[in-house]
This record gives sequence, structure tokens and C-alpha cells, in this order.
Amino acid sequence: MDDVPRPNYVCIFPHLYNFQLIKDVGMIPFTMGRLFNYHASIVTYANDDYSYMDKDLKDENFELDFIKKRFNNHNYDIFLYLICNSRSIDVLQVFHFHDTLNILFYFLIYKSLNWNGKIYAKLDADYNLTKFLAEDKGFWPGIRNFILKHLVDVLSVETAESYQMLLDSKLKYHGKLIHMPNGVDIHVTPELMVDDKKEYILTVGRLGSEEKATEVLLEAFSKIKDHKNWKLILVGKFEHQFQDYVNEYFQIHPHLREKVIFTGFIEDRNKIYRYYAQSKIFCFTSRSESFGIALVEAAYFGDYLVSTNVGGAQDVLKVTDYGELFETDNIPILVDRLEDLISNWHKYEADPRQKMNLMEENFSWPHLCEKLYKKLNE
Repeated sequence: MDDVPRPNYVCIFPHLYNFQLIKDVGMIPFTMGRLFNYHASIVTYANDDYSYMDKDLKDENFELDFIKKRFNNHNYDIFLYLICNSRSIDVLQVFHFHDTLNILFYFLIYKSLNWNGKIYAKLDADYNLTKFLAEDKGFWPGIRNFILKHLVDVLSVETAESYQMLLDSKLKYHGKLIHMPNGVDIHVTPELMVDDKKEYILTVGRLGSEEKATEVLLEAFSKIKDHKNWKLILVGKFEHQFQDYVNEYFQIHPHLREKVIFTGFIEDRNKIYRYYAQSKIFCFTSRSESFGIALVEAAYFGDYLVSTNVGGAQDVLKVTDYGELFETDNIPILVDRLEDLISNWHKYEADPRQKMNLMEENFSWPHLCEKLYKKLNE
């Protein structure tokens, strides 16, 4: 047995919740620990019960490292953690650059105590944030570019558009940049492989949030002339006050109570995957996204994507060639497209297994993290 200790891969994410473990926040460290010879951990407060750690993400080389709330300020708590632990951290991962000043302090503490350690920053950036990052004039862009040029070792962006925008900018860290979309790591059991799909239009996410624009999908569905046997399935937790909108929606459209199904939040991933596997269409009406993980999951199960041009939708459609984009907030166009799909589904139906193979080759977490591993070890 090899007794050589594994390098330590540490992700800083103090406000981690259980549901984020099966998103990029949890899946990148988990995959780096499971497949790429690291001992991986996420530094967080104890915010949740983290049931996924006992099922989907159970691995001896992946754990949560809980910190205490000592200062009533998570940045100060992270500063203390880094002062005490930086020397033993081989790779430090952070998300976002929204809080530029405190990120700078994270990196300065870490590098001053462990100059040979590697820093990986995942931008998780939509178009507007990427455009902001590409600026090279002014005080804050100057600070940000100093961080990226002198302190960060690997920087990843999720969409091909953001990647190209940063390559085309005047920034001086091209050699550190990789295109790394969000991915999937799904074990497909026989009950999840549905060849005979149901007449479902599915959406998954934070229902009622400004970004998700759930009301656009609901309004469009209400205007379809003939729903035939099709149903609209909405999976996710309601945002604040969305229940009031739903109550009014059913008062105005009582005939849709049997057609529009709200499942609520589903923690069991296999149940959500079952909805993906059963559905023929996945509709994504978001106004802004960094990279929509739900899009990747839906495409993986061979759903026809009807999406706004956000969150890596173009990147997914380039791989599967199965779906279409529509203009944000354009309800008449969405109505027209859904009516056509409902009336002429036989023209659009495709083999879900073939789409699954394409997504596995391009968007699996093992495939994506291999790219990160190679960049970290160049």
C-alpha cells in the first residue's frame, strides 16, 4: 500500500448548503479527491445536515472541514483559518471575484505562508461579470488584474463566450486560463434510462426568482391553444412571494390545475434524474446564469432544450445539436415554439442514449477535472 500522503486540495466556501454539494461547489473537490490523487475538503460553517456526504459523495479522500464563527464575519474566520493552515494546503480553490478586496487578503495570506502552493479561482461568471473582469482600467480592475497576474495559478470560466472574451482582452494571464463548464457525474441505473419518454415539459431551479423568470414559462404555457396530453412539471423550491403568484395563476387558469405540476424541492437526486429521463422537453427561461447545471443534466438525459441564450446554452447545443434558443422574456415566441413542438413532436424526437453519450464525452466531471488537474500540474 502506498503510504505517500496525498496533496491537500482545499475549497473555501463558508456558506455551503447540502444541495450545493452536487453542484460545482461540491463536485470539483469531490472529483479531485476521488480520481486525481488529492485529499480534498471544503472549508465551511456547519450550515446544514449534508446528507449527500453519506450517499452520493461518500469517499475517504473527500470531507468537510468545519470552522467556528468566532468574529461574526466570515472573512475574518477565513483569514484565521488560512493563517493556521496555509502551510499544509497544496491547492487552494475559491469561487467568484465579487468581493475583490477580501479575496486579495485570502491570497496574500496563503501565498505569504506557502508561496509554492497553487491557487485555483473558478469565476462562475455570467456575461456581464466577465465583461467587467475584462476591463483593464481603473482602481478595482487594476487590483483584480494584480491578483490574477501575480497570485492566481489557474483561472477557469464556464462558457466558451466568456473564455473567448477574456482571451481577446488586454489581460496578461492567458496561460492560466482554462474553459471549464459545469458538468455531470451520473450513475445511470436501468430505471433512469427511459426510451419511451412522457409528454412532459420540465424546468428545474429556484422557482419564482428574478433570474429564473419562471413566470415567463407559466404565462407561455397558459397561452398554448391545445395542450393535448402535455403537462408542465416544475421542480424546485419557491422563492419568496412566488406562492402568491401561483395562487393567482390558478385562479385565472383553473383548467390548468391538472396540467401544471409543482413538485416542490426534491433532495433525492435519483428522483430529479427520473423527471429528466421521463421528460421530452426542458425549458429554461433564465434572464442570467453563469452556467446552468440543469441544462447539462437535461441534455444528458436527451431532453430537447428550449432555452434563453444564457448559462452555457450555446455550448450544450453545440455538442448535442438538439434544441433551440429564444429571446429572453419573449413570451409570444416561446408560445409559438412550444405549440410547434407539441403539435409536431414526431419531427423532433431523437434517441436519448445518443445524446447521453455525447454529454458524457464532453461534460462529465471526470473529463472536466482532468483538464484542471493537468493545468495545476504543468
